[in-house]
Amino acid sequence: MNDVSRLLTILMTLRAAFYSPFFKDMGSSSSKRAKLDNIEENHIIIAVIGLTGVGKSTFINNAVKESRVEVGHGLKPKSLDVQYVDFRVRLDGNEVEQQVIFVEAPGFDFDRDEEKMAKKLEEWLKKAASKNLKISGVLYLHRITDLKLSNPPIQHLVLLRKLCEQSIKGFPNRIVLVTTMWDLLKSEATGEERERELQKYWDTLPSGSVVSRVMRFDLRTPDPAMSIVEALMKRN
Repeated sequence: MNDVSRLLTILMTLRAAFYSPFFKDMGSSSSKRAKLDNIEENHIIIAVIGLTGVGKSTFINNAVKESRVEVGHGLKPKSLDVQYVDFRVRLDGNEVEQQVIFVEAPGFDFDRDEEKMAKKLEEWLKKAASKNLKISGVLYLHRITDLKLSNPPIQHLVLLRKLCEQSIKGFPNRIVLVTTMWDLLKSEATGEERERELQKYWDTLPSGSVVSRVMRFDLRTPDPAMSIVEALMKRN
């Protein structure tokens, strides 16, 4: 199974699980590791996807302000299992907390485990569908430090665009392209140039009444992950 066909299978399954709830401003939060059996129909599920090593686990840990997911430092996925974290947030400044489930998918990579990885994710999605669980949104992470935008990131963006043409109205409004590792850049100008190039491709996605955005996960700024999650959840 090649990279494009694998991602197509995964995203087609994700597409069937989409819905678009409306959310208010977010307040304080708490988190814990979740199990599929404990995830309920009214929970908000956010899928975090991208290549191995783009910072998916770091993003989740930053959002929940706890080290709940092990961070890998190699080019091979640290785990082929789908991981999830239960993130509780207060909505609209009241005392009622809403449960958000971060779902970290194994990285999309060209290695011997790719078919096994894709199968595990597909199995998880089928189990989630059997519980009538819905995917609220997708965060697609991409390293700003990558020298080229060809293979496979651009292939993924083109594939997303094609899927959106056939999908429900507003599909891209629940996807944010998140650039990571800004703190590792030697030149801020280089990063900004790559960001503009990514934005051009992202703008080709049909977005209905809301413009699709590329957002930065920059560890040098306060609460970088939380600001991205907040923006994603407000897209309707």
